[in-house]
Amino acid sequence: MSRSDQGAQLARIYEPRLLPSESQAHFEMMRDALVAELKPRCVIEEMWVGEIVHGEWEMRRLRGFKDLIVTSARGLALKNLLSIVLNASGAADIDDLAERSVTNKAVRNQVTNILRKHRMSEASIDAEAFRHCLFELGEINRRLAELSSRRDKSLQLLEDYRAGLARPRHPAEGTAVMTSGDDGD
Repeated sequence: MSRSDQGAQLARIYEPRLLPSESQAHFEMMRDALVAELKPRCVIEEMWVGEIVHGEWEMRRLRGFKDLIVTSARGLALKNLLSIVLNASGAADIDDLAERSVTNKAVRNQVTNILRKHRMSEASIDAEAFRHCLFELGEINRRLAELSSRRDKSLQLLEDYRAGLARPRHPAEGTAVMTSGDDGD
């Protein structure tokens, strides 16, 4: 078995459990690209590469979750904006208007016109949804920073390990040994 095959084999050990919405093919493509780039040469390097693979997949997952979280908050955001511009009159009517705007084109046009009258747009809905999700997005960003730091540390450990393998193991190895009476001439 070649080293790259061994690296891919070990990286599979660190394969995260994929969620139903995630693609096994995308994971394997990312894993194989990382293994090909880093070319682990021993089991220690393979462990670091496995950690890097796992962390990169989690980062990819979390970045996708950020978009989904904001998108899922759009309904609440629209209700809030409509409450503001319609002076919170008829909360049930506002809820109905916001919900029907998702499936009914005429209602969607009506909502768009209401927002335009108040100098708002689809981007206003996105901004309000984002505002509602700031805490959750902050937590994800903290986790992304942790994972990025771990990846960078693993890459540095890999680099240091490889540099250590290139150096002589004992200080006397690779240097001329002077004997008594020899002045180096």
